[in-house]
Amino acid sequence: MARPKKNGKRATGIQGKNGYLYIITHQYFVKDGVKKSEKKWISTGLKDTPDNIKKASEMRQNLLSKRATIAVDRNVSLKEYSDCFLEKKKREVSDTTLSSYFYRVNRITKYFGDTKIKDVNVLMVENFLDNMFETDHAQPRTVKDTKVLFGSIMDQAVKDGIIPCNPVKEVEINKNLAVKYTKEQSTDDKFFSYEEAQLFLNNIKDHELYELFYVALFFGMRREEMLGLRWSAIDFKAKTMNINHTVTRGTKVNRVNATKTASSAREYPLTDEQVEMFKRLKEKENKNRILCGNGYHESDYIFKHVDGSLFYPDYPTKLFGKLIKKMPELPQNITFHGLRSSCVSILVHQGMDVKSIQKWVGHKDIDTTLRIYAKVKDKEAKREISQAMTGIIPLKDYSNQ
Repeated sequence: MARPKKNGKRATGIQGKNGYLYIITHQYFVKDGVKKSEKKWISTGLKDTPDNIKKASEMRQNLLSKRATIAVDRNVSLKEYSDCFLEKKKREVSDTTLSSYFYRVNRITKYFGDTKIKDVNVLMVENFLDNMFETDHAQPRTVKDTKVLFGSIMDQAVKDGIIPCNPVKEVEINKNLAVKYTKEQSTDDKFFSYEEAQLFLNNIKDHELYELFYVALFFGMRREEMLGLRWSAIDFKAKTMNINHTVTRGTKVNRVNATKTASSAREYPLTDEQVEMFKRLKEKENKNRILCGNGYHESDYIFKHVDGSLFYPDYPTKLFGKLIKKMPELPQNITFHGLRSSCVSILVHQGMDVKSIQKWVGHKDIDTTLRIYAKVKDKEAKREISQAMTGIIPLKDYSNQ
């Protein structure tokens, strides 16, 4: 039996180790103003044989050729480098996250223009973040998230040896501007009360998305869960509905067989009336299929356009906003997502316990449920106090004046 080869050099840039061939490269970077190098071992997957040494050398040459074409230019602009950063992130993050990165990078590159990355300094970063407040009237969370991504881009520039240190890390967000431009949010206007929810549904009985809004209110479902609801999730015989599929918006519309969290996957019992509602929707779909003929878009999704084409995620959100504007008697700051919180509000009004509510709407942690619970109780308590005080401290009659 042949003795195994000793580990060592086989050719230029090729090393043998434990019976296999590796490509050896050196990555250069700047740390604390000093240029340093780091040795990298890249597996070829080839066994350490004379025939494979030539193949490994060819692989090394191809690798070096690729690296030569994408070598980082020390005079690269922030925009060009940021585009490369995003391209790399496509392999590392979800499409939804990548979409938010594109939005933040666009803010950065729009402000800095053709500025070279090596010329970016602390004062420039401070002015940029201040400008987000003063010109764009951005919220503190938006400024913070943009700063974090900006810092990640500059961290990579440090690793690539373009700059010696990251100027973004030296910058603090202007607290005075953060306070000045923070929008006041009304805790009362984020969800419907029990009475308001009833009024809303009563006003939209003939609307094309009545059933979608009803499902949102009754089950407290997220928008992406509702748009991801399929006929295969409805068991008419067992009278159940499963939440296990979502539709999200990123750089494209994504339809995935997964919910936001493990707790989001859940099963609901359906009443006889709800089963009948879904049967009517199925009948309506069949009529539309006949009406549209070959132009109908086949899919298993329940909520969609007349021709079967799927709703873009923003579609029900925009329609909801238009409906609310036509109902001045209802809270005007409520969003489509507020229907989910409204479900919690109704359940609190009905005396359900917090843990049961959490499981019903699929909150990951009970803290989210408790926050809404506390808001509802606070609102109801203030209303009771107002009614009690009105009886105790009467106001003079203005009707005859």
